Amino acid sequence: MPTNDDFAVSFIIPCYNEAPKTVLDTITILTTAMAGVPQTRYEIIVVNDGMARENLPSFQTPAASWIHHNVNKGYGASLMSGINRSRFEWIGILDADGTYPADHFNRFVEFTKEYDMIVGKRNFADIEPLKRFPKYTLQLVASFIADYKIPDLNSGMRLFKKDIVLKYVKLFPRRFSFTTTLTMICITNFYKVKFIDIPYYKRVGKSRIRPINDTVRFFSLIMRLALYFKPLRFFVPLSGFVFLLAVARGMRDVFAVNHFGGLALVLFFMAFQIFFFGLIAEIISKK
Repeated sequence: MPTNDDFAVSFIIPCYNEAPKTVLDTITILTTAMAGVPQTRYEIIVVNDGMARENLPSFQTPAASWIHHNVNKGYGASLMSGINRSRFEWIGILDADGTYPADHFNRFVEFTKEYDMIVGKRNFADIEPLKRFPKYTLQLVASFIADYKIPDLNSGMRLFKKDIVLKYVKLFPRRFSFTTTLTMICITNFYKVKFIDIPYYKRVGKSRIRPINDTVRFFSLIMRLALYFKPLRFFVPLSGFVFLLAVARGMRDVFAVNHFGGLALVLFFMAFQIFFFGLIAEIISKK
């Protein structure tokens, strides 16, 4: 049985248009799982992200406290509301749609002495087919930028130290990219991260994620984080690509007209400029 001396965690469950039974089941399963972890204190905070107040009585349970948003602010904003209200050093996050196994959180606790974040790693076979390709592609890009093989970039079930979020609070978006941002921050800043295999179930109710639009936003986010934390991982390949274009154009010019053309020279200068922009960005990032 996992133990952790005097461990304290605040669980945050964002809630928007979920079925009352699914929310209550999530809370019940979580409390049952944590009851089996000795010497552990915890609280459960459910964030109502804009649901009508008249629909809430069927959700109420003494096992959890509530935060209410008057309007829908987004997944990231809901988590930040919970983090700002939380009392403990560790934060646990969990969706209320029945997809994540709340009863596995007790497995996470045993790793909190050694790691800064513990992430529930989903199996790709359990993810909806429509979401697999963009998720896998995004994961490859993020792994390249971070120079680290990321098994699950945006899992919504994890434990992490609250101080990490508070230190980088300005980088976190209000919408779905909170977990992606947190993963990239931890890995690119040498925090110790542990990935644990978990089952992933079919969602209860309709998903709010739009695969194409959200994937575009995720890629934009990854690029911004790359420029912030690992600029050379972005600028060096881009510089190399432009340099290869310059070489190819220059060889074409030599064979065709026996001298370098203007476009080849422009591409050479662009390649060097991009490289030095990367160096400057790297220096600024380190400072």
